[in-house]
Parts: sequence; structure tokens; C-alpha cells
Amino acid sequence: MKQHRGIIFAIAITGSMGGFAVSATAQDQGTPQNRASAPAVYTASQATAGAAVFAQACAVCHGPAMEGLAGPALKGDMFREMAAAQQLTADALLTVTSMSMPQSDPGSLSPEQYNQVVAYILQQNGYPAGDTPLAPGAPHLKDLQLK
Repeated sequence: MKQHRGIIFAIAITGSMGGFAVSATAQDQGTPQNRASAPAVYTASQATAGAAVFAQACAVCHGPAMEGLAGPALKGDMFREMAAAQQLTADALLTVTSMSMPQSDPGSLSPEQYNQVVAYILQQNGYPAGDTPLAPGAPHLKDLQLK
């Protein structure tokens, strides 16, 4: 599990350095319009539940508004820059989160709580909700590039 903490640390450092070059493609999900038309990989009820879990287990490090404190920002330009630089997918975000967070007690949340937190992060970054719950191996999870 320590190696996954290193991934988060590397992501935080990379995201704070700035100067990223991101090329736009026809499938680029980086703009607000494209994020809104990205595949829906979570449900609204998961994101709602994830807000409560985030407030209880994640906000102490990532900030109540996901602005980043001891941990990296999980919303907004800083998150998108970090995600683009790391070529982060929704699947990778779920994997790293479930294996290494919260940093003080990795793996202490239930699998559903990790799914809910990641759904909340996606919602807060403008990705649409749908009818399919977010879960490991869910359709399009590996295809959804976070940027």
C-alpha cells in the first residue's frame, strides 16, 4: 500500500508545478462541454452519498471544497492539470483511492464508500451521472480520461 501513497505524492507534486501542455482531440473530455457529454459512470445517489463520506473521511486532507490542503486538490483546474499530466482515468482514481486512502488508515472505508467518494469527485468536476453505478470493472471506467 505504501507504493500507492507514493503515487498520490507524485501526483500532488506534478500538479503543483504547472506548465502542462494538453492537446485537444475529438475525444478530449477536458472542456466543460466535453465533460458533460462524457460517459456516465456513476449514479447521482452515489455522488450524494459520497459527499457525506468525503466530508467525514477526506476533507481533512483534501479540503471541504476539494481545494487541497495536505492532500492534492480534487476539483477544478489544479485537479484537471494533475489528472491530465498523469493521464488519470476514473478507473485509476478508484484504484488508488481504494488502496491508499485515507492516508491515515488506508482501506478503512467499505468498497461502496470508495465508489461513492469517486462518484462525488467526478460529479464535482462536471462529469455526468447516469443509471449505471460506479464499481470496479464498470463499463467505460477505464476509458474516462480525467482532465
